[in-house]
Amino acid sequence: MSILLIRQAPQGVPPAPLPARIGGHALHCRSGDSLPALLDGLHQARDTRPAWVLIETAVAGAPQWDQHGQALLAALEALPVPYIEMVRNDADALDAHLHPQHAPAVVVCTAQRDQARQLSLAIAARRLQAMEA
Repeated sequence: MSILLIRQAPQGVPPAPLPARIGGHALHCRSGDSLPALLDGLHQARDTRPAWVLIETAVAGAPQWDQHGQALLAALEALPVPYIEMVRNDADALDAHLHPQHAPAVVVCTAQRDQARQLSLAIAARRLQAMEA
């Protein structure tokens, strides 16, 4: 089993280093700075079927939501595994823009991106442990 982390960070911000494994499970990362990059990550999750997907959302303007929102909604609805969403505030949440039927298992809301990532990874690892027990 594996975990896919889809990181959304502004261009030019180097991603924080992460371990290759979390709780004995492979951690795969995909980074981007736009809604199309998030969409690509969701398509990868559909194709590779990790046990969990962690999504770091980024601030996107209305034109991006207008252009890519329907495709993102379809990709979330088609996601075959549970996901955890990390947001800085409620306005950045996918639900605020897309209103998916397939809601996240958990929404981690904090201003500290690294803290949200570590908490989300811990939640996914614990859920994977429970699945294996």
